[in-house]
Amino acid sequence: MNRVHIEFQRVQTWLFAVPRLRAMVGANALLGKALRVDLPKLAREKEHGWALAPSTEQYPAADKDDPLKDHDDPSADAKDGIFSRDGGHFEAQFEHGAEAFADAAELLLHTSLPGLRFRISIDNKERTRSQVHLSTELPVFAPCEWTGRGLASAIIEQGDERPGVSLDVKQRHEAALGTETGTAVDIASLLSAKTKLQKLGRAQELKDLVGNGYLAFIHADGNGVGSGLGKDKTDWERAKFFHRNRVLMRRALQKAIDVHCPDTGRAPLVLLMLGGDDLLLVARAEIALPFVVTLCEELEALQKNSSGFKLTLGVGVAIAKHTVPIHRLNMIAGQLASSAKRRFRGLPEGEEKRSVVDWDVSSTAWIDDPDEMRRRDWLRGSSNDLRVLSQRPIDVLGETRIDSLQGLLHGACKLTDTPRSQRRYLVEQLSRGHTLSELAFAELPQEMKGALAEVGVKEPWRRVDNVWITALLDLVEITEIDQLGSGKVHKEVGHV
Repeated sequence: MNRVHIEFQRVQTWLFAVPRLRAMVGANALLGKALRVDLPKLAREKEHGWALAPSTEQYPAADKDDPLKDHDDPSADAKDGIFSRDGGHFEAQFEHGAEAFADAAELLLHTSLPGLRFRISIDNKERTRSQVHLSTELPVFAPCEWTGRGLASAIIEQGDERPGVSLDVKQRHEAALGTETGTAVDIASLLSAKTKLQKLGRAQELKDLVGNGYLAFIHADGNGVGSGLGKDKTDWERAKFFHRNRVLMRRALQKAIDVHCPDTGRAPLVLLMLGGDDLLLVARAEIALPFVVTLCEELEALQKNSSGFKLTLGVGVAIAKHTVPIHRLNMIAGQLASSAKRRFRGLPEGEEKRSVVDWDVSSTAWIDDPDEMRRRDWLRGSSNDLRVLSQRPIDVLGETRIDSLQGLLHGACKLTDTPRSQRRYLVEQLSRGHTLSELAFAELPQEMKGALAEVGVKEPWRRVDNVWITALLDLVEITEIDQLGSGKVHKEVGHV
């Protein structure tokens, strides 16, 4: 018997190659169809000279609480010899004909997912990597109007537009139709159909999604999943572990979507990609951070009485104008998620594991590298007087803690009616020195000081590990997210 493993590479780069919302959704639908339907169907076709080898182990059955229980049954797949068709991986075991299947799979993927890189291995020995192929588009001369790459070989209709696009773009655009009609089979579309999103209007472009507001790109990924599985596990143990995690993620995500979507009107978010424990989503800026709290809160509640590995998330949220290139937003959100995951890995041994978030808000046409910006704008003083103007990355949950996202959101709600000029003046003094910032805080009107005290800020600075840290910048930034794009906020929030 032989194991064939197909791994898709640089998926996000491929997903955002066409920077239009409908095309991105369609690209994910194409990937989901190839991974979840086309490859399994091909593997089951015995007439081509190969045959699957069913597993003799008892794999986990569909979870009755899984919103996608009808679409994720590891036990049924294993009885056919298919062990993975999620998270960018396909794996199957063959009694014979593994090489022939690999050849057919390679041809299928080049046809159905043009431009996406993949690697095929047989029994852990790499067999082939995808290569760049010449275009088979019609020999016309105008370039694709949406990407500038490839030839304008087809006309598509979107609203009042009739652009000439490449065949790759046309394929993505048409695949998005399945997400609207309920025929798409990727996990993101299947889960969306189980939420309020099913009955809400869907934006065709990012500008339609956010209107005059700002866009938030959310990237969430499971913390410590690899180490949580451990070593030398059987196929059954691995399948059970990953199935549990993706069911938890889907249940929590379903709850978060329903909480933050209205019953009627247009959807305030679009699910771009959902893997096992990883997620890409775009949303209106004002719901992004509350959405993260609800997602992690539900994930925590679902595991309240469970033992063993606890699934938590490292979350990055990039908030900016919708005109910022989507690939840049994706990159920044990924960096912020990595920052959150680094803090998770730095938690003391034996301390309870928890979800961590990092975010960035920018009002410029381009987003600077977060690490460089923070070294430049957030670090002040030196030695024993080192001051850090933000707490980020921070825990997601902690309703009464000003050093958690949940606590900051509760605090921001109580500050919305305070004078913006006073909030901004206080934040501006933070970078000018310890003494000046404390003086500015002391001179605040009593109403403002009382509001800050009510949310847990009685002094501008607190000492943590020989460093002075403040919650004020994070608190004020969150307070003003709702006003981004309204004309009320003229200066860049968070960059002092």
